[in-house]
Amino acid sequence: MQFTLVLAFYVLMGIAVAVGEFLADDEQATGERWFRVASAVFFWPIHLPFLLKPRESESVPADAFDHTRRPSASPADKMSKAIAQVEVELDRALKSLDGWAENILSDERERLTELRSAWKLQAARIRELDLLLQEPAFADSDDDEEPGFINERSRHSEQARQQNIERLAQVRRQLYDDLMGTLAWVRELVTMIHLAKYTGAPASRAEELITQIAAAVEGLSEVTDWQENTLVGTPG
Repeated sequence: MQFTLVLAFYVLMGIAVAVGEFLADDEQATGERWFRVASAVFFWPIHLPFLLKPRESESVPADAFDHTRRPSASPADKMSKAIAQVEVELDRALKSLDGWAENILSDERERLTELRSAWKLQAARIRELDLLLQEPAFADSDDDEEPGFINERSRHSEQARQQNIERLAQVRRQLYDDLMGTLAWVRELVTMIHLAKYTGAPASRAEELITQIAAAVEGLSEVTDWQENTLVGTPG
């Protein structure tokens, strides 16, 4: 009697698993599908783990229900890629100084760190200006829309406003040109470091090149000063 109950339970479980196999995948060929269903009735302990395994299309990411998760970052822009490329090349050049001219690194480490920060800061300022200049408030106005409000004073103020917007655009161009120019200059100096090392140049040559790279941060600071001075308007 007990054996009969166990057998009945076994068969019922096999039928349940077979039904699951039948409903699980309708993309298989008909013959293969029915073979899996039939074998599941008798060998359901083998089929059950595969049946219970979540399919790839049905799997749920671990953070799918995390409402505090921020959206994925947007792809890096041209400036970010350029900065990352130069930093990789610069790091490789600095590592090559080991055993040759590594003493210069201790002297210029602070300025080199400052230079890397200055690149990222300048790129951030450029992005801020891009967003600012895209705002509707900085678009050209149409004086014909409200002719009743146009007078000499308002016309003068609008002209001054447009000039300020153009100066902002000039600042943006200057910052961008200077950033990309500085990055290109550092890349050139990096290749000169490798060239000096493999042509038997003295360590003093590497020290000179590293000093020039570190000094590039001063050029970025000068452009920052130019930006601030340029934006100082004359009260009208």
